[in-house]
Formats: sequence, structure tokens, C-alpha cells
Amino acid sequence: MTERDTMNANAEETYLRDVGKRLRSLTPEQRDAVLDDVRAHFADAADAGRSPEQAAESLGDPAQFTERVRAELGHDAGRTDRMWRVLQWLATGAAVFTAMFVSFLWPDESLPGLDSQVEQYGFGIVLLNLLPALVAALPIFVPGRARKVTAVAAAVVLTVLGVTGNATLFYSLPAMLAWAALAVPAIARHGRPAAGWRIAGGALAILPAVLLAVGGLVGSYEIDPDGWLLTGGFIAVGALIMVGRAWAGAVVAVAGVAVLIVATLDVGMITLGIWWAGGVLLTVGVSHAVAHARPGQAVRG
Repeated sequence: MTERDTMNANAEETYLRDVGKRLRSLTPEQRDAVLDDVRAHFADAADAGRSPEQAAESLGDPAQFTERVRAELGHDAGRTDRMWRVLQWLATGAAVFTAMFVSFLWPDESLPGLDSQVEQYGFGIVLLNLLPALVAALPIFVPGRARKVTAVAAAVVLTVLGVTGNATLFYSLPAMLAWAALAVPAIARHGRPAAGWRIAGGALAILPAVLLAVGGLVGSYEIDPDGWLLTGGFIAVGALIMVGRAWAGAVVAVAGVAVLIVATLDVGMITLGIWWAGGVLLTVGVSHAVAHARPGQAVRG
């Protein structure tokens, strides 16, 4: 090998090494595929009589080149942080919504006359019921180093509230969203989630409709034609989630909000079940939408 060949090889290897270091956030398969493309580009340039410097110049400096690659693969800077913020803010909003419902609308059977908590205890109970919202919001405002630990602690606290008695069971809604805020950025850090996650999300989105259909078929309650049409629509949208359609997640999230509103307007024996169904739909829908948003269309929070 001549001195010139050695210099050319060194220039190529330097470029590849720099690119490889900047693509550590990708999966090994993705990184190897990009590096193979770069090697092919240098080889084509050499066949065309161009120098490695010219080949590198056509790609751009390693920082610019890797930024383009990450964007194309869904790794734009701050993408996972935006996912986390969107879901954590939603968990906070859900905790506020829950506090208002529990304080003003949910009839506490342990109280005389089935009065609401605010009628029994005064406005102070509203502030007490808003404490979970403060817990959900805390990770957003702590320093970056403490954020993950604080977010995990917040999700655990909300979960404990969501599985304990009576009105606090409604805090399962912010708990779902808080855990999604932790899981979705990790699942989607290398780009859009794998097929297994999409299938699981689609199955969860379909589950409330399937349970409704089973109840109608066995005669637990009667479903009118519009109800069957709505059930079929949920199943169809769940199937679209399985194949990775981002807009399907938005549809499911909106449906989840609608179900939650219905639960607050028609309080009855199955209100909690309806609430949980709405929470599942909202969590799955928003999680799918933010995880499958295109790099330039990621939801900002």
C-alpha cells in the first residue's frame, strides 16, 4: 500500500470512527447499516476518482451527517424527552381531573346521604385531593439528574393510590399515564416501537370493546345497533394501532377522553369500570401517537 493509499484509508476510518461514536444511541443493527452505507459511499467515490476528503465533504461533517441520520430514524434531539414531558403533563392533568371528580361528583358511600366530599368536608378536601397532581407534576420541575428517580417514585405513589379503597381507585388514571411516561420513551428510543409493542397496544385498545361485546352477546345488557357499530369501530382502530398508524392512536385517545367524560356525567354502579376503560384508551392512544409521530411532528410539551 502506498503512502497515499494509507492516508486515504486513514481519512475514511477517521470519518467512520467519528460517525460511529455519534450514533451510539442507535441499535447495533441500525449503526452497522449506516456505517456500511458510508463505506459504500467512500468506495463509490474512489471508483469515480474522487478523494476521501471530497467523499466526506459530500456527506457533510460527521455532526451534520449523524444529525440527519438520527432525524430520519426518529432520533431527533430531545424526542424522547418530549415524549416524557407530554405524558407526564397528561398524568398531572389527569390527576387534577380526578381530584375534581372525586371532590364534587363522586358520592362517597361512607358519608351520610351519599353527599360529595366537598359538601361534607368543605373546600379543603379539594386541596387534599389535588396532592396527587402535585406528585405527578414534581418530576417535571426537579433537576435533570433527579428526574428519573422522582418520576419512578411519583408513578409508585400514584399506583398505590390507584389500588386502594373507594374514591382513590380513580387515581389509576394518572398512574397509567405516569408509567407510560417512563416506558414509552425507553421503548421508542431507537425509533418507532417494534411490532410486539404495537400489537400489545392494539390489543389493549380493543379490550374494552371486546368486553362490551361479550357482555352484549351473553345477555348481561342490551347493545343497540349504534353500540355494535361503535364496538366494531374500536376494534378496527385497534387493528390500525397494531400496524403502526399514528393517527389511530389520536383517535383512541380522543375516545378515551369521551369515555371519561361519560363516566363523570352518568355516575352509577359501573362508573369505576367505565373510568378504567377510558383511562386505558387514553393511555394507549396517546402513547401510540407520540411514539409513532414523525421526527418533525413530535408532540411538544
